[in-house]
Amino acid sequence: MISNNLANSSTQGFKRDFLALRQRDPEVQRLNGSLNASTRRELLAIGGAVEADRSHSIHTQGNLTPTGNPLDLALHGSGFFKVTDGVNSYYTRDGAFTKDLQGFLVLQNGFRLMSDDGEPIQLDEGKVEFDTIGRVLVNDAPVAQIGVFMPSKLDALHKIGENMFESLEPVTDEIAVDTKFVGGHLEASSVSAVREMTSLIEAHRAYEANARMISLQDETLGKAISQIAT
Repeated sequence: MISNNLANSSTQGFKRDFLALRQRDPEVQRLNGSLNASTRRELLAIGGAVEADRSHSIHTQGNLTPTGNPLDLALHGSGFFKVTDGVNSYYTRDGAFTKDLQGFLVLQNGFRLMSDDGEPIQLDEGKVEFDTIGRVLVNDAPVAQIGVFMPSKLDALHKIGENMFESLEPVTDEIAVDTKFVGGHLEASSVSAVREMTSLIEAHRAYEANARMISLQDETLGKAISQIAT
């Protein structure tokens, strides 16, 4: 996960991930059959250590980078754009939009940007601009309002690739009213390469320490078995 964060440190709109850990049940609770009271107490005292639970994204604001492209759009504040493949809709902070052959505003993958009423935004020919409240202007005339949606349960969002999220459970979308639209800009990744490199070093050291501990325990058990056998 750390390496994935590093790989996306320059991906626009990318949100840093972290892996949540949870306590693992002691092995004695996983065993079938009966154990004597003394053995059970000893195994319970050892505990079950920890195991991976699930990944979570940290939805902090990234820096806004000017691009000079009038179809690039960044969000400053909470919420997400919503895009659709024609069947399902997804959340994203990626604002690198273009116009397809039918005049729809789309991401690089062809998914269409949705308005505040949940419909794909289709434009006529002309000069396209965005204002700070999310209106789409064609030749200075407003033609559509871009939707910025805030799911009722942010932690339910799950990354599906291509800088998009879907919800793992039903959520209610709210309109993010405090968000500003910044045309000609893209939101940079929220990943700090320095922080991730530090985390990578710490993870490597922790792995080495655990490997040494396992090796030492194996040697100790081997000596104990050898001495008991003789």
